Amino acid sequence: MNRALPSRAALAPALAAGAALALAACGGSTGGTAGSAAPDDGVLTMGLLNDIGQPPDPDVYYAGNGLALTTNMYEGLVRYEPGAEEPTIGPSLATAWEVSDDFTTFTFTLREGVTFHDGTAFTSAAVGASFDRRAAVDAGPAYMVAGVEGVETPDDLTAVITLSEPNSAFLDYLASPYGPKMISPTALAENAGDDHAQTYLSTHSAGTGPYRLTAARVGERYEMEAFEDHWGGEPAFTTVELPVYTDTSAMQLALTSGDLGLIVGAVPSASQERLIDEGTLQALSLPTFQVGVLYMNPNREFMATAEARTAMFQAVDWESVIDQVVTHKADLATGAYARGSVPGGADSREIVHDPGPLDDYVAGLPASARTVVIGHNAGSADDAQIANLIAAQLQALGLDATITAYQTSQVFGTFASDPANAPDLHISSGTWPDSGSPYLYGHVFWDQDGGLNHLQCSDEETTELLAEALRTGDTDTYVAAGEAITAAACTPAWAYVHDFVAAQPWLGGIEESHSVAEPYTLDFNTLTVAES
Repeated sequence: MNRALPSRAALAPALAAGAALALAACGGSTGGTAGSAAPDDGVLTMGLLNDIGQPPDPDVYYAGNGLALTTNMYEGLVRYEPGAEEPTIGPSLATAWEVSDDFTTFTFTLREGVTFHDGTAFTSAAVGASFDRRAAVDAGPAYMVAGVEGVETPDDLTAVITLSEPNSAFLDYLASPYGPKMISPTALAENAGDDHAQTYLSTHSAGTGPYRLTAARVGERYEMEAFEDHWGGEPAFTTVELPVYTDTSAMQLALTSGDLGLIVGAVPSASQERLIDEGTLQALSLPTFQVGVLYMNPNREFMATAEARTAMFQAVDWESVIDQVVTHKADLATGAYARGSVPGGADSREIVHDPGPLDDYVAGLPASARTVVIGHNAGSADDAQIANLIAAQLQALGLDATITAYQTSQVFGTFASDPANAPDLHISSGTWPDSGSPYLYGHVFWDQDGGLNHLQCSDEETTELLAEALRTGDTDTYVAAGEAITAAACTPAWAYVHDFVAAQPWLGGIEESHSVAEPYTLDFNTLTVAES
């Protein structure tokens, strides 16, 4: 199942993993700003930076800030537990499961008393129908059901999923925020049209989640209302408003004035210090398995060898980069994979700062070969600042380091198809795999056909080890793959990045409602109005 994954572009700069840390105490005066009191109408308003870019259809949506919609309207069989610091799979629409020793058969006991938004009862029949619909739509997340050979339903509350080949990461696929969600078979049949109900699900929801879609005005606002028949109980907020902002300053002003209840993952690093110092709002940095990585291009002469790439990575003072740019949302990475992906931190490795090897390498080059192009995403102020810091450090070593901003379409498109004309280095201060599985992390970043291997740097030994680990689930094999890719020095992680949340003092339950797997969102149904 070493399958190429479609690329997934984040629509706003991503944030990622580390230990939960409350940076400003809950409570205190809000300085008399408008909206400083908790809402008495049951409405929670969260700002979205830029439109979600795709319909809130769980079989189509494959980006970042729209997870606030899809993860609150739809549920899968399992999920990553909210409030946990590392990816931990727990129940959702399935209450128990068994996995065969060869990772080909997965048997789920389903939750009783669950109802879809259209009133249809949730039974095992929905599992196969939802999987079939995802495969038929064949959008970005379709790969997660590509290996499903069949779904048997011995009774209404049992589903037996059989895979065509072993996949030890399949539970992680199901737990992913982009994983297969259960959709009402009745709604799919009645609104199928000629696009498998895609038109219908762009303005309606048909899941089992705690909220249902009530407004979808592209570029303007989205709205969800609490689903009164949700199995999980009554939420504190009966309506969630999601207005769309195209400017971070305007969104932050709306927060400080009280028009917004919270912002998740879209507060620029340059503004985080001010929010923390003012102390009138809650500011939390919450764990995820997102990472900051340095892409290095083996298709460019300067970065053609593993030795050169290792020297380049070691030459950058990554602790200084974190301290100067992303100090409130990142920690220095300590492993080859995302934080918490490998049990017990068995993939640990130390990031060494030593410009000596690169200095020696540069000394042996003619002046004409000392030019290095550093790329960054045009939409990320953090990435631009980091690129400038790296350029300054490289220039001190005698390199002619230049900086170029690239559009997301170039990063996710032309880089991989024409890497010889891509930059020597490309910086990302936040990106993430679809799940907490070490296989999925390694595959998307390190394999030749991985969806996030933008500069096409791969290692044959690493690819073979990852494929073996997928079949067996063996931790030692994952560790060996991490060691192999570290030696190849293709796309090393330099930071574990957090989700930065800024919220009004009256909003409670934020940490408990946040999942390591889901940037830009919270479980709105478990948020509370905090007591003064």
